[in-house]
Amino acid sequence: MKTGLTTFLDDLTARQANSRIAAYFDLDRTLIAGYSVTALGWERVKSRSVPLRRILSQLSVFLDYGLGRVQYQDLMQATMSDLAGITESEFVALGERAYRNWLAGSIYQEGRKLITAHRSLDHQVVMVTSATRAQAAPIARNLGIEHLLCTELEIDNGRLTGGFDPCHGESKRRRTEAFAMGLGLPIEDAYFYSDSREDLPLLEVVGHPVATNAKSGLAKVALQRAWTELQFSLRGEVRAEAAA
Repeated sequence: MKTGLTTFLDDLTARQANSRIAAYFDLDRTLIAGYSVTALGWERVKSRSVPLRRILSQLSVFLDYGLGRVQYQDLMQATMSDLAGITESEFVALGERAYRNWLAGSIYQEGRKLITAHRSLDHQVVMVTSATRAQAAPIARNLGIEHLLCTELEIDNGRLTGGFDPCHGESKRRRTEAFAMGLGLPIEDAYFYSDSREDLPLLEVVGHPVATNAKSGLAKVALQRAWTELQFSLRGEVRAEAAA
């Protein structure tokens, strides 16, 4: 059921404050326009740390993933194997540069308003994403999101090995349910905002699934199940005071 943001916010903010309610937000195409992994790739090209042809090859894999030709595991394996061997601090610095140069201006203003509304109701706001911490943490920090569930990378002697612990599909659901149980946040009362059918395992267990900037696959499911659908369009550079 497609709903205007103003109508949705009016209904949301009319509810009573409750600190035992969680609002979970996906990252790519939900809180930001596009995909954070592409920003990492272009930042590596910009910094001349990797040849353009290698990034274009990785972006080809990413395009195939978007078209459903390869699985998430294949995409992550291609991305992480190329990063294997760099230090954790180098990867964190890469994520910060990608955020400043490519991602800061892609944050949806409507997402900011939603987060503010949930916070005004004393809800626990959580980013839950298949992106890595280096990609997601700068955006979570800017949005004032304290809790971050994400794909974690394997580190050995301070360097990336290429291994990873995914936060995607069923693993995203399990990770979120464990987090909710740990803080005593009933999953059946929770909100989850996502653009992708791949997040159905989590969308199906929360009490308030919200298809946000939904791809066609999720849009069809949302229509069939009468789930709320939101569409964002406004983006802008992050203000310095908001990032403090």
